[in-house]
Amino acid sequence: MTAIVGSLYVGTDRLGRALTNPENKELSALLRAHDFVGASVVSLRFAFTLRRNKPAAQDLQGRANLRLVRQGWDWKVVKLVKALCRFVWSEHTNEKSETATTRKAEEVFLREQAIQSGTAAPSPEALALRAETERLEDEYNTAQLEAVRAVFTEAKDEVNLLWLDFMLMEVTDPAEMARRSSRDVKDFYQAKDRRDRRVKRLVLKDGEET
Repeated sequence: MTAIVGSLYVGTDRLGRALTNPENKELSALLRAHDFVGASVVSLRFAFTLRRNKPAAQDLQGRANLRLVRQGWDWKVVKLVKALCRFVWSEHTNEKSETATTRKAEEVFLREQAIQSGTAAPSPEALALRAETERLEDEYNTAQLEAVRAVFTEAKDEVNLLWLDFMLMEVTDPAEMARRSSRDVKDFYQAKDRRDRRVKRLVLKDGEET
């Protein structure tokens, strides 16, 4: 089975394996075609309305993006921006299936965005702030990923280097990371604060250089 069949990206859960390099490139091209950056801005705002905390919202959005990779997406059935908002809500509530409450929260949020932007039918393009869009795009490109790896390498932060490798393999559970690496799970929880500080400094440094 290939990763994309017709209008359906089937997801790694259904594939039963990680994406190959060609499939990764194909998925990246598909997401760009559906304005992943703009949709991410909207889903991040939705995550913030749920958590009211920027780091928590970013973490929630990241888990929602991983859910998209794992579970798949049919772009003829639902727009990318709505799919990401639904995954954000699902991660927030730890529910596996869509409910009436999910749809209501999504509809209210998108309706409010439409009112604020002065459009009857909100789109990611209308909602996205250009500066934030560019920043989010940077966070997802390979150069940014390698910059983060370099920071962890320079700091000799072995746990966060392991964390980064596991995230690329779509292993997101700290307990599973601990099991695979034969480390104490507390190491991965304690590494989060170091990771947040170092990535924040990296982002601030990049902002000063641009």
